[in-house]
Amino acid sequence: MYKEFYGLSEDPFQISPDPRFLYLSDQHREAYAHLTYALNKSKGFTIITGDAGTGKTTLILMMLARLDGHTRTAHLYNPKLTTRDFLKYICHDLGLTTEGLTTKGELLKLLHKFLLECYARKERVVLIIDEAQTLSPVLLEEVRLLTNLETPTSKLLQVILMGQPELEEVLSEPRFRQLRQRISVRYHLDPLNRHQTGEYIEHRLKVAGSKGERIFEPEAVRLIWKFSGGIPRVVNTLCDGALMIGHSASRKVIDGQIAKETIRDMGYLRPKTGTFFRRPAFLYAVSGIVLAGALGLGLLMVWQRVQGVPPATAVEKAVEPEKTLAVKKNMALSSLARQHYGLANPTVMDFLLEHNPHITDMNRIPADEPIEVPPLTEEQFLGTDPDGKHYIYLGTFDDEQSIQTLRNHPLLQGKTLKTTLRNVSSDSPWYRLTAGGFQSKKDALQVLRSLKQQGVLPAFAPSS
Repeated sequence: MYKEFYGLSEDPFQISPDPRFLYLSDQHREAYAHLTYALNKSKGFTIITGDAGTGKTTLILMMLARLDGHTRTAHLYNPKLTTRDFLKYICHDLGLTTEGLTTKGELLKLLHKFLLECYARKERVVLIIDEAQTLSPVLLEEVRLLTNLETPTSKLLQVILMGQPELEEVLSEPRFRQLRQRISVRYHLDPLNRHQTGEYIEHRLKVAGSKGERIFEPEAVRLIWKFSGGIPRVVNTLCDGALMIGHSASRKVIDGQIAKETIRDMGYLRPKTGTFFRRPAFLYAVSGIVLAGALGLGLLMVWQRVQGVPPATAVEKAVEPEKTLAVKKNMALSSLARQHYGLANPTVMDFLLEHNPHITDMNRIPADEPIEVPPLTEEQFLGTDPDGKHYIYLGTFDDEQSIQTLRNHPLLQGKTLKTTLRNVSSDSPWYRLTAGGFQSKKDALQVLRSLKQQGVLPAFAPSS
């Protein structure tokens, strides 16, 4: 529709994983280096994780396009299969005939024979599984058992698991201890920062035939990056929508106004990453102020007592809007957190990281990027699950003991507690804990405030 108007030969922002359009950011180059290292060194298990739309599948397709003739691959896109269908799919993708084979044992025997033949020909065989976080426990164990097919000196089958961050959570379960021990290479693919988002957009335009004229103004790029969280797939959809709006308005340049209009039209695209923290920080405070103005502060406090909800703290009553500021060169995230919140624990730093996905090193914040510093309000720590029930974000911790303490808390008995691994520290993993299953927001808020009063929530811990 808009290709001729902008001087393009093809659609620049199609969402299909075309390796020609792959923009190799620093993190994509590093992920690709991990993949090629794993292949060249014949590592048994490789794990690549990243949010949906960060480019994992495109990386795999680029790797496959560059393989030599001595590598055989089976690529599974939808791993929701039975064990027998799983083995049958692998055999078919490797070019094996399974006609007449009806049992798991027969399929394994056929696969083992093929792997030995490949080993004798000095060919490597690689099984690639996309969306690996959806593997059932039974199938995940089957994948582990496949790596038992080996010679005394070498693995006959290499496995690459590509999945969303939930894959790390699945693998952290005790029952997968043996599988974790076999993981030789792992890498988490982070979203693009603001500068990379601009380069990504320009790269795709150039591949699509752009002669170098600036189409997206810096302010439009900033807004697209901020809304998308740096997720390439969301960037693609937003840019495509912006070009359509620009074309209909006969605007050769996409400015901030068009970007805002596109974001308003496509608000449903907001990435799930940052669900806990990407709500407007001041809405809860504004609601309280309006109600207090209408009924009087005293009446509000009476109402809260009737509802069984403890009154908000003095800090909550003085909530400030979200700040955007510049920081000094080489400033650490902990220093920023301590300066603005009075404490610097993993929860508070994770809170800042969610608002600032361009920060990739906690110990060195980029001085040329704006930093968002939102207030710590109760609203930020409440959310709604797809089933309509409500949850509380309890905090992020650097040790499992703290998680266990909250898991055993009387106020959380009978609730659904979920732990998510956070790859934000090079020293050790962080653990994000949520409690779900609340029937109403009021119930969740009541428990949240009770936990705050007891001092067990790190985001609301006293300053030290």
